[in-house]
Amino acid sequence: MFLGDVALCHCRCTRPKGDVLFSSEDDGPYPVRVGARDGFVGIEYGLLGMEIGGKRTVVVPPNLTYHERKTYRDLPANSMLIYNLSLVSLGEKWDSEMEHRLAWDSVKTED
Repeated sequence: MFLGDVALCHCRCTRPKGDVLFSSEDDGPYPVRVGARDGFVGIEYGLLGMEIGGKRTVVVPPNLTYHERKTYRDLPANSMLIYNLSLVSLGEKWDSEMEHRLAWDSVKTED
């Protein structure tokens, strides 16, 4: 999985004591535009490098749960979250030019 991929994953977000904040198991796979920074950072970071069928647990410290606190207003500011991720499939790239731009940026920084 790379920047620009659209990932379909199952995710379950819990607090350390086990209470579930949300789960995609009932609603079907959750789409994530990797690199778009428009979702929960724990999911996006956790998906990087995963292969289809892979599973991963990601522990997100309180300083990275700002999107979750905006969505779930009763979530305390010091909340640590645990994501259990399972990558189901990859769709089309959401930004077909991203690979070209990343390659261009690396050429510019080498100068």
